[in-house]
Amino acid sequence: MPIRPANYSDLRPAAEAAAAAFDGEELFGALLHPHRHEYWEDYVRYFERDFRVKWLQRKYVILVAVDEDGKVVGMAKWERQGDGGKAREVGRLDPRSLIHPLASLYTGIEKWIWPNRAANPAKANVLQESFPLFAHHWEGGRRENWYLDLLAVHPASQGKMYGRELVQWGIDEAGKEGVPASVISAKGKERFYGRFGYVEVGRSNVGPLAGLEGGAIMFNMRRLERIESKVSRDDEMRSR
Repeated sequence: MPIRPANYSDLRPAAEAAAAAFDGEELFGALLHPHRHEYWEDYVRYFERDFRVKWLQRKYVILVAVDEDGKVVGMAKWERQGDGGKAREVGRLDPRSLIHPLASLYTGIEKWIWPNRAANPAKANVLQESFPLFAHHWEGGRRENWYLDLLAVHPASQGKMYGRELVQWGIDEAGKEGVPASVISAKGKERFYGRFGYVEVGRSNVGPLAGLEGGAIMFNMRRLERIESKVSRDDEMRSR
């Protein structure tokens, strides 16, 4: 199935696919956007704004899956975390370094003018508040990794291998760099990720996210075991 890096013009249809895919999902749907059915456009714009800002950051790679008619039916947002992600960004003196701050400023103004009426304001920062409670799972040999920040396939196109191709891209990139790949699984998707060698190492449904289903923190264990073994040997050598 054809996948490719997203163009700017792909971000809107990618957001539409993501909104449809997460409509019945507990986190992005019911918790963060309880009024999405009354304000569907605001709900779609939530994803579009996020994609627009991340698309301009080189540590992120947004991919789209297209059908035989060239229509965007799915997307994945991968993030290269750790020093490898920092190395992908342009230097401070590069004129391109101004693009992301300007885009973030524009998005902030846009949010102020057109607030997200689909959202629950009380839960606006729940993801940022929760992350410090499980961030330790990305320490040590797991710090350098490719993280699947978001995976979505439009419900009408699910079951056609688009998701598999979008996940495999990140697995392949991680393999080239000798680092693991990681993901936080949605409810019921653990088995799907397990086919790629992902194994649960912790939970993200803690603190403000306690009670939500899903939330398994998973790493591509075959790659991770080799990396953590090397880190352990290096630490042992330094302690001698």
